[in-house]
Amino acid sequence: MRNIRLTLFTFLLLSLHVPVPVAGQLFVEEILVFALDTIPKQTSVLERDKNYDIICSGTFSFWRNAQGDSVGLVDAAFYRDIPPGEFGFPGLSTSGTNGFLLNGQPISGRIVPPGPDATHRYRVPFLGLGVPATLYIEDRPPFSIDRHADNTGAIRVRIYNVSPEIDIDSSLIDFGEVELGDFRDTVVVFENIGYGPLRLHSPMLGGTDPGEFAYIGDDAFILQPGERDSFTIRFAPTSVFEKNAFLELNSNDSDSRVIRIPLTGIGVTTLEAGVSNTLRAQAQEQNLLPITLFSNREGSNTTAYSFELEYDRGLLLPVDVVTAGTLSATFDVTMTVLSPGRLRITATGGEALHGTGTLLFLRAWAVWEQPAMSALDMHDLVFNIGNPRARMVDGSVAIDSICNQYLKNVSFAAPPILRRNHPNPFNPSTRIAFSLPVETEIRLDVYDVSGAHVTTLAQGWYAAGEHAVDFRAAGLPSGLYFYRLRSDAHALTRSMLLLR
Repeated sequence: MRNIRLTLFTFLLLSLHVPVPVAGQLFVEEILVFALDTIPKQTSVLERDKNYDIICSGTFSFWRNAQGDSVGLVDAAFYRDIPPGEFGFPGLSTSGTNGFLLNGQPISGRIVPPGPDATHRYRVPFLGLGVPATLYIEDRPPFSIDRHADNTGAIRVRIYNVSPEIDIDSSLIDFGEVELGDFRDTVVVFENIGYGPLRLHSPMLGGTDPGEFAYIGDDAFILQPGERDSFTIRFAPTSVFEKNAFLELNSNDSDSRVIRIPLTGIGVTTLEAGVSNTLRAQAQEQNLLPITLFSNREGSNTTAYSFELEYDRGLLLPVDVVTAGTLSATFDVTMTVLSPGRLRITATGGEALHGTGTLLFLRAWAVWEQPAMSALDMHDLVFNIGNPRARMVDGSVAIDSICNQYLKNVSFAAPPILRRNHPNPFNPSTRIAFSLPVETEIRLDVYDVSGAHVTTLAQGWYAAGEHAVDFRAAGLPSGLYFYRLRSDAHALTRSMLLLR
């Protein structure tokens, strides 16, 4: 008597990005298992760790004979004892490898819910092992069907992938620059593109700077196939510089048990420093001229700074800097005179600056001449390596003569201020601003690098206050240009660069 191996199934798991069918299950393949002895056994791989439902249904007979006996799905799934009238001895158990088999083992013990079903429909859950799997009917003595006159009928088998699949962007989230005291949110949307319920749970922030970020959302999500949801990640920096962390979540997606999303952002802020316009100095004496930190923010973490200071070399003679009793008391500060009328101050190695007030003192001799007013213009102010950002305040110092040092009602008007053009470099136009302490007759001219006059931007009497004019360089070649502001008592010059 021959052993009969009846039809097998074969399929490849379809891509998880196909449209979701009815009831959220992926129809993989329909197989008919016939009562024939001519089809060889086939095998196919079910993807590892994926969950599958193997649905078996049908009421067809596998055979009939003159006595009218037959074997259907119930018999194939649960056949254990030889029924009366069959070959063999009544009550004799069949082999454990007879009947309806999955990977060579009877499906009867795997059926959910257990036990025979009057409708002849069985569900057999199966976890893909990443190795060949087989589904077939086999008979071995004493259970045999090939002696009957006609082998007919079939069992219908459908296979479904019922695993969840999460679609979520787990690449780096870069929040960019965010001002201290502010925050930026990013919404992360995820979707269940699989065919079973998806569970996402246990969010946790970790990494170098988890306290700079926040997770805003549910502690657990359950999504049916095709559903989507979202949560929010917030970057709220408490100090400057780059911050890094990650968000970790767990899921029941077999491909993504642990989801980790890297997070990064930069905390930034802007500090303001410079010179007050109310400074006074006594002629023929050493004076302490304060350089002031006008604005600061907790978390700015400023441990170094540098700037250049422009002054009237005929009125002031810088000696050194004094940090005792100032915000820079813990810093190593050096002063370098770059050229007559310009110096550079560098501070490093200090504790982070806290609060506002006098950053340091510039000690300088003062000389009285008419007009006894020196501009103190700050240039190239940098905190740390550019973070915090810097906003500069230009000021001036009035020098009292020995003769009228006790005349408290004597005051000096500040000189005109010629400001830096913006933008610089420029193309094709830039704005030039200037400030007048009193109504003054002025002239504002532009010259090229050879000293040739290019144009006059302003001329005549201007009221006290701020003024601005635009310089349009259409038709002019790239290069360095100078603009000069003249009044009765002053002549101020700055440079600008045209780049095409």
